[in-house]
Amino acid sequence: MLRVHQPLTFWRDFRMIHVDALDHVAIPVTDMERSLQWYGSVFGLERRFEKEWGTTPAFLCAGESCIALLANSSSSLSPGPPTVRHFCFRTDRASFEAAAKSLSEMGIAYSRDDHQVSLALYFQDPDGHWIEVTVYLSGMEP
Repeated sequence: MLRVHQPLTFWRDFRMIHVDALDHVAIPVTDMERSLQWYGSVFGLERRFEKEWGTTPAFLCAGESCIALLANSSSSLSPGPPTVRHFCFRTDRASFEAAAKSLSEMGIAYSRDDHQVSLALYFQDPDGHWIEVTVYLSGMEP
C-alpha cells in the first residue's frame, strides 16, 4: 500500500467523495447458518441478493442499513489486522429500550453507555464482533 504523507493543504486540491450513507459492513463469520439465524433473530435483518450471489456473501438488511456476512474460509481478506472495532445500528428511543429488554430476554450480555449526545448498547455476536445499537437524544441527531 502506498502511503503518501502530505500536509493537509495538499488535499484541498481534490474534490471530496460524496457519501449518502454507510452501505454495509463486511463481517467474517465462522458458521454462516448460525450467523444468519442469529442476525435474523436478534435484529430481524432480511436477506437480499441471495439469488444473485448465492451463499456468500450473505447480505442482510434493515431498510437501507446492511451487513455482509463472509464465510471466513472464502474471504479474500486477511484475517489479521486491521479489523473493525464495532459497527452500529441507529434506532429510535422506544426501539432502543425494547432492544435492551430483548437482549436480556435472549440472555445476551450487554453494556449500556451514555455518550452525552446518544445512548448505546454494546454486545457481541457469536463470532465475538462488537455491535452497538444507538439512539441520539432529542435535538442531538447528526
